Amino acid sequence: MGTSNGHTLIIGTSDGLYKAEHGADGYTSKKVGLSGLGDFRAGVVVDCNDPAVMYAGTVKAGMFRSRDGGESWQEINAGLLHKTVWSITQHQESGDLYVGASPASVFISKDQGDSWAEYDSLELLPETKDWTGPVPPHVSRMKGIALAGGANPVIYGAIEEGWAVRSLDSGKTWEQIAGDLGFVGHDGHDVAVIPNDGDAVIVSTGKGMFRSTDQGSHFEPASVGLESRPYSCTSLISHPARPGYLISGVTAVGPGQWRRPEGGDPGFARSEDGGKTWQVSNSGLPEQYKGIPRGIGLAPDDATLSFAGFTDGSVWSSEDSGASFARVIDGLPPVMSVTVA
Repeated sequence: MGTSNGHTLIIGTSDGLYKAEHGADGYTSKKVGLSGLGDFRAGVVVDCNDPAVMYAGTVKAGMFRSRDGGESWQEINAGLLHKTVWSITQHQESGDLYVGASPASVFISKDQGDSWAEYDSLELLPETKDWTGPVPPHVSRMKGIALAGGANPVIYGAIEEGWAVRSLDSGKTWEQIAGDLGFVGHDGHDVAVIPNDGDAVIVSTGKGMFRSTDQGSHFEPASVGLESRPYSCTSLISHPARPGYLISGVTAVGPGQWRRPEGGDPGFARSEDGGKTWQVSNSGLPEQYKGIPRGIGLAPDDATLSFAGFTDGSVWSSEDSGASFARVIDGLPPVMSVTVA
C-alpha cells in the first residue's frame, strides 16, 4: 500500500503508532493513535489477505486491529489472557494469527483477532521454572515466533530469558529447545526459519546467533562475523523471495552499557547463506552514534529495501540489503518497531 514514490511505514514508538508516507519531499509522518499504551515492541502485521487490515500489539493493553490501513484502531482482546504483547506473526496461507506475550506464552486467532485461544500446554513445561526476565519483576517474554510448513506448521518461539521452544504438532504439545547451549543461549531474542528449508532454524540472542539444521533438536554457534557486535537488538527477519537472506540490528554491548560515552556501537548484521556467516556494517551511521536500532522491516516487494527505527526517534532506510543506511525520518518518540506496507 505504498505511494507511487515509495512505501508506507507503520512505526511503533514508545508513545503511540505513526504512519509515514513518501512524497516529493521525502517522508512525512503522523500519529494515528494508541498513545499511552507503552512500547510497541512487536511490529505491526499487515493481513496477508487484505492489506487494509492491520494488527498491532501493545505492552500495556493487548491487541488492536485496523480495517482502514492504520488510520483508526479497535481493541481485539477476547480470550487474550496476557496483554503484554512482544511478538506477532501470521501464517501466510491460513491467515491464522499468533501472538507472543509476557509471561512467555503463545495465543492463536483463526478469525482475524475476533477471539484468541492460548496454547496452555506451553506454560506447563517443567523448564518454565528457569525462565525469567531481564528487568524487575523478571517476567519472561515470548519475544519472537516463527512458523515453518503449510496447514499444520511447526511453531518456534524465542524466550527472553528462557532459550527457545517448539511445537511439532501445531501447538498441541511443546518442548524446550536450545537449553543444551547453557547460559550463553538463555537470552533468546528472536527466531527465524529459512524459506525453502523447513529444517533450518536461527535463534538470535544477547550473545550471538545459533543455528539448527534439524528443526531445533540441536544448535551450534553461528556468529562468524559478529565477534565485535554479538548483541541482537531488533527482530531477525527474512524474506520469502530471497531464501538465505537474514538481517538484524546488532550492538557491541547490551542495554546496560548503551549509555556509555561511546554508545552501543550499533550496526546491521546480514547473512546471505541462511545464517551460517554474517557481515556487519554501520555505513551511513554517525561515529559513536548514541541511537540504538530497535525495529527493522523489509519491503514486501523488494528484499533489498529495509527500514530501521532507532531509540533517538529516527528512521533510516537501506536500498542495498543493509550494507548502508540513510536517515529518512526524524523527530519521533523512541522507535520500537517498523513495518513496511
